[in-house]
Amino acid sequence: MSKLFGRNYRLTIKSGADELVYEPPMQVRFSIDIWPGNAGGVAEITLYGASRDTRKAIYAKFDSIALSAGYGERVGLLFAGDIINIEIGREGVDKYIKFYARPSGQAQAGAFISKSWGANTPQIDIIREIAESLLLPVEFIGDFSDLPRALKGRSMCRSSIDCMNEMAELHGFTWFMGANRLVIIRTKDGIAAETRQGEPHVISAATGMVGSPQILIQGVDVKTKLNASIIPGDTVDIQAETRQFAFSGVYEYQMDRDPTGGNGLYSVLGVKHEGDFYGDTWDTSVSGVRKT
Repeated sequence: MSKLFGRNYRLTIKSGADELVYEPPMQVRFSIDIWPGNAGGVAEITLYGASRDTRKAIYAKFDSIALSAGYGERVGLLFAGDIINIEIGREGVDKYIKFYARPSGQAQAGAFISKSWGANTPQIDIIREIAESLLLPVEFIGDFSDLPRALKGRSMCRSSIDCMNEMAELHGFTWFMGANRLVIIRTKDGIAAETRQGEPHVISAATGMVGSPQILIQGVDVKTKLNASIIPGDTVDIQAETRQFAFSGVYEYQMDRDPTGGNGLYSVLGVKHEGDFYGDTWDTSVSGVRKT
């Protein structure tokens, strides 16, 4: 394990039973977006220092990738999914191989559902069965008790992803496939503000806040040291000494001023993990909406 700022990572590239594992001191860069509403996230992961033969073998054969990263022994899974494209290139004297990947693998992309549900089937049961056809553990966040029953039943015969998108639009939720689960979050006024139970992630100078949070009228954008445990549907507790306000007084005229100065609890809407093992960046950016 490298001693550089305590950073650590583990990059695993697979093809069936064959596996390549890379750890420090090899250079790696990555950018991973995790947002509901696009069925998951997108990852760009770049590895430097692999031999020519290894790069050629990866390009020709390997099809899945997983990245865990963090500090010291506290390394968490940031991303796992299928490689959708590979780029081999050079930056100065350094040769690299860049992976473009998505969390929904071939099994999820090709998932298909052909089923009929009888009269008065609860809509939540239909949503659950469609979600389970994507072959990942399913997590519901929020209150779905007000969903009506399918009074005349329902039939579906097409892509499971298309069916999930249709049900999300009809019944007020958003969803995404993460590294190891499919998460369904109830929305309110089009915003996925519901959160899972549990203690909030405290983001402060003491826990690794980077810079000052940007306070929006009803939300926040904040950066902290890399933290794989923060995902959409979580709660963060912002405890900042300084902040930047990203709105004008013109737009908050006649609005009550926030006495907390933007501190407090926020529902996590999306996260972005970025890292450059030998560079400055090893961070998680969080976008959230104020909890009411």
